[in-house]
Amino acid sequence: MSTTHIQPLPNVRGRMSYTELGEGKKRTENIREKTNRIAAQMGDMGTREDFIRFCSAMRRQSQGTRLNEGYELRVSWSPEELSKDSPEDIQRACEYGYLLCKEVAPNAPCWVTVHTDGEGGCVHVHATIANHDLVSGTAIAHGTDHATVKRKNDRLSREMGFTVVGPEPAREPTTWAERKGQFGIESFERVLGNRVADARDHASNMEEFREELKVRGVELTETRKVDKETGEETVGWSYKSRDPYGKGRRKRRRRASNLADDLTREGIEAYFEAKQRELEAPEQDAPAPEVLPDVPETAEPAAQPSADSALDVYDLDRAYVSEMASDLQKAHIHRSREEGKPFMDERYQQIVEARNHPDEQLAKLREDVDAARREFHASKEARDTLQSPCPGLLAGMHVFAKAGCNARDPVSRMMADMTAMMLHMMIQEALAEERRRQREEAERRVYESRKSMWDAEKRLKAAEKALSDEDERERRLKSERMQRRVKEAERRAPVRTPRSADKDTQFDE
Repeated sequence: MSTTHIQPLPNVRGRMSYTELGEGKKRTENIREKTNRIAAQMGDMGTREDFIRFCSAMRRQSQGTRLNEGYELRVSWSPEELSKDSPEDIQRACEYGYLLCKEVAPNAPCWVTVHTDGEGGCVHVHATIANHDLVSGTAIAHGTDHATVKRKNDRLSREMGFTVVGPEPAREPTTWAERKGQFGIESFERVLGNRVADARDHASNMEEFREELKVRGVELTETRKVDKETGEETVGWSYKSRDPYGKGRRKRRRRASNLADDLTREGIEAYFEAKQRELEAPEQDAPAPEVLPDVPETAEPAAQPSADSALDVYDLDRAYVSEMASDLQKAHIHRSREEGKPFMDERYQQIVEARNHPDEQLAKLREDVDAARREFHASKEARDTLQSPCPGLLAGMHVFAKAGCNARDPVSRMMADMTAMMLHMMIQEALAEERRRQREEAERRVYESRKSMWDAEKRLKAAEKALSDEDERERRLKSERMQRRVKEAERRAPVRTPRSADKDTQFDE
């Protein structure tokens, strides 16, 4: 947990000199040996001297209307939460102090200094905020009282994974799909949350989830606490991973509850329980298979001509399902990001299910292929049968023609013969039209039975192209970011010049 204190600074230079060199013998020793007591520092100006001059100049421009050049915000953590011997904890405290300054005064420049040489051995920061709002051009109007600072510190502590004195406010359960949009694209929280969510989606149980985290470079830490009064034990999760966009690509840590509720221990367990219930659902809940029409028995598939035996030689393999599901998953995520939509929709869940359980999907695909084979052979036989006239109708027309020959007079026989010929022609045309229609329908079913194979190849090519474009874009953006950071680091390289100033003695610092 952290404690805060804020005080006005009529003279920023004196306070900044104290935070850099100390006081008394320590100050004299630092000046003599050209050292300082700064464990880490960061700010909005190029150097500490630039920041001091800015605060002094803003007060002089106010022509006596401002009593203070700035405010100092002190934040201290217990040794159990941040260790003075850990460089990662020291950098974390520095970043936290800077973020808290932006919560208190978003438009005012600030400078953060971290100390680890206090009497209590606690990591603490001295964050100096200039008394000048860059947007309005006036002094800081509000937000510098202790109650407001404490409230903002508690809220930021929860977001950054620090403990807070007092109960946490109740809130609605959150999902990573909802929370990820609140973090920047290059923020550590978004990178870490995406890795954890991806590991969860590619696992079917808790053991696989832990293995998937290791593959993605994420360390899972469990913290167990026991309530002394009730004896109830609670388990909290935190994730630790390397920040690809941070300084030196160092490892950072975040509590699972600060990312999203569905990435906590309870959320992950509930996810796997729901997936297991779906797998154990009764078979009667599944959609009824399509009933194929009864067709007469035909020759064996091997007797079919070679030109029509493509479905007979095509065989499915388990690797096809896993590879295709992986490609479809990446392509779906890429397309959803381009459209600005959450990718964890119903289609994504189906793809993940197919990738996690390729055997089940392979069995379904084989059933579809077998059904396509049966439909293909049935449609081909029906098409071949329609090549010859229907014998039942021809026999009926022959009987009608024979009856016309029994007419008593020549005119009656002539009329009967003409009627029979006309009926014969009409029936032949109707049969030809029906054969043509059924033959086209049979050919359409044959082509549709092969559609899944063609579509799979098209989707694979599209997925490969999308992945190639995404990799090229990420390499280009990373190169541009690195160039900007190198230029910014060269421009903001600190040049320290020890200077003397007034003493400002503080208790327990």
